[in-house]
Amino acid sequence: MMGYGSRNTLSGHKSKFCRRKDMRFYVRLALIIGIVLGFAASAVFTVNANEKAKRVTMADDMPVSDLNRRDASGEEMLDAAFIDPRLILGAELPVIYGVDIEEVYDNERTEADAPQTDIFFDVLPEKIKLEILGFANDKPREFYVGAKGPQILIYHTHTQEAYRQIKGEEYIEAGSWRTAQHEASIVAVGAALKKELEEYGYTVLHDKTNHEPPTLNTAYTRSVKTMERYAKDYPTISVFIDVHRDAYGNIEAGSKDFVVVNGTECARVMFVVGTGEQYDNKPNYESNYKLALAVTNQLESIKKGFTRPIRVKTGRYNQHISDMCLLIEVGHNANALEQAVNSARYVALALSRVLEPGRY
Repeated sequence: MMGYGSRNTLSGHKSKFCRRKDMRFYVRLALIIGIVLGFAASAVFTVNANEKAKRVTMADDMPVSDLNRRDASGEEMLDAAFIDPRLILGAELPVIYGVDIEEVYDNERTEADAPQTDIFFDVLPEKIKLEILGFANDKPREFYVGAKGPQILIYHTHTQEAYRQIKGEEYIEAGSWRTAQHEASIVAVGAALKKELEEYGYTVLHDKTNHEPPTLNTAYTRSVKTMERYAKDYPTISVFIDVHRDAYGNIEAGSKDFVVVNGTECARVMFVVGTGEQYDNKPNYESNYKLALAVTNQLESIKKGFTRPIRVKTGRYNQHISDMCLLIEVGHNANALEQAVNSARYVALALSRVLEPGRY
C-alpha cells in the first residue's frame, strides 16, 4: 500500500512528465508554425520578385495604380517596358493618390532622400536605355533663358483634348473627351500655365491653333510648322512646351487619381521625351530629358506622388526644334479640368526653380 509520500512522489513524476509532454507539444507547434510562416514568406518573396521582374521586362506593364492609364502623346503607340531605378537602388517608395499626404520641402531633404524618378521606355536599343538611365546620375544641368524678348512658347499639338464632364460645367463634345471650346479644353490649362509663369517674370506666348484637323494622327506635322514659325519670328524663344492631357481607361477609378497640395486637388503630371529613332534629324534627348527630370524632381519636392514616371518613346514629338522642349501630360480624361488648372500653378513654380534668366 502506498503511503502519502509515495503517492506524492508519483504525482510529482506525473506532473513533470505532463510538463515535458506539454513542452514537446508546444515546441512541435512552434516548429510547425515556423515552417508554415517560412513557406508563406517564401511565397510572398517569390511573388514580389516575379512582379518586380515583370515590371522591368514585360511590354505594356505599368505599376498597379497606373494599370488603366494609356499614354496619349500620340505620335505612335508602341509597346513599352517599365524601368524603375528604385528597384536597382532597392528602395521602392509607396505613393497614395487622392489623399492629403505629407508635403515635403526642399530644405527638409537630404541627399539620400532625393527623389528617384521612374522611367517608362519604349522598345529602344539597350544602349539608349542605359544612356538615359545614366543621365539621372549626372550632375544636374543648369538651364538658362534669355533676359529679353519672349522666352517660352506654350502650344498644343492635340488642341481639343478635354477632361471629364462635370455636372453644371458641361462642354460641347467634338469627340470622346474632346471639345473645340478653349475654356473647357487643354487650352485652358495652357492659359493658366502662361499666367502663372508670367507671375515669375517670364515672357510667355501661348498659341491656340487647332492642329488636329484633318486627322489626329498627323497633328505633329502641323504643330511643328507652328513651332518653326514662332522660332523664326521670335528667336529669343528657347523653351517650347507642348501641353496635353493623357488618357485613362477606367473613368470611375481615374477620377480618384490626383494629389492634394495645400488643400487643393491637383491632377498628376507626366513628361514625355522622344528619341526620334526613325528620324535623321534627331532631338537632343539628353538635354530634353534632363530638363524634364529637373522639373519632375521639383514637383516631387513640392508633393510626393505629384508626377508619374517620365515616358521615353521612339517618336520625335517635334523636340528637335530646341534643346529645351517639354511635352507635358497634365492629368488625364478622368480628371476634372479644375484639377488640371490647379496643377499649372505648381508646374510653373517647378519651372521657375529650373529655368534661370540669362544676361542676353
